[in-house]
Amino acid sequence: MQLSSFPPPGGAPRTASTLGHWAFLTRRALDAGRAGRLEIALAGHVQALWLAEALVGSAAGLAREPDDRLAALVVSHHNLADLYRLRGPASQALLHLCEPHRLLLALAGRDDQPPAVRVAARRHLRETHSALLQWQRRHGAEVTVEALLRAPAPLHGPQAAHDLH
Repeated sequence: MQLSSFPPPGGAPRTASTLGHWAFLTRRALDAGRAGRLEIALAGHVQALWLAEALVGSAAGLAREPDDRLAALVVSHHNLADLYRLRGPASQALLHLCEPHRLLLALAGRDDQPPAVRVAARRHLRETHSALLQWQRRHGAEVTVEALLRAPAPLHGPQAAHDLH
């Protein structure tokens, strides 16, 4: 199954880069997974991740909608992790749990990012931290996971500590 065979919504161009298109791709991939069509689900989740990465990679867009765009990225990675837990390999599942956590740590600590981006990154770190803890409970200690769990979340300003709780 090629990624290009996963159809866009209602004839929309493949270059669409909206959160709505991301949600459409994600819903279709989840539906395919529930129907046992794992290859189609994989293709859809990969496309959704590519789109989420593009949405986060746009500095102007990230500054406008940081919470939604970072949520799309985290959800895309976690959906792929869930799929790889079902069909293997486990190393791919772990990669998709670690990668968004690394990115969020980096974004939260970058002084050149707008405050809203740093706050959103810290907020989503709770989700990725929880996913890493769940992985560890199910699969045992893993060096990469241990290092990420020990990495301190960057704090900026008096609101930062509150955002993490």
